Amino acid sequence: MPRVIVRKPQDIGSTIKAARQDSGLSQEELANRLGFNRDYLVDLEAGATNLFTRRLLGAFHELGVTVTLTYGDDRGQS
Repeated sequence: MPRVIVRKPQDIGSTIKAARQDSGLSQEELANRLGFNRDYLVDLEAGATNLFTRRLLGAFHELGVTVTLTYGDDRGQS
């Protein structure tokens, strides 16, 4: 299972994109499943930030918290 240490929003976006592609889903399909439009997913995958994301990652950094994303699932897919 791939692991990504999150240091910046782009790390989250690239992980979403890789997991989506590994799952064989298009951006449109995943966006529909999640209940938002494709443009929002494009922004997520590009690592676009908002105030919440900046503050959350800033708090983790200040506190010395390391966030690691692991994907590949428990359904037998990567």
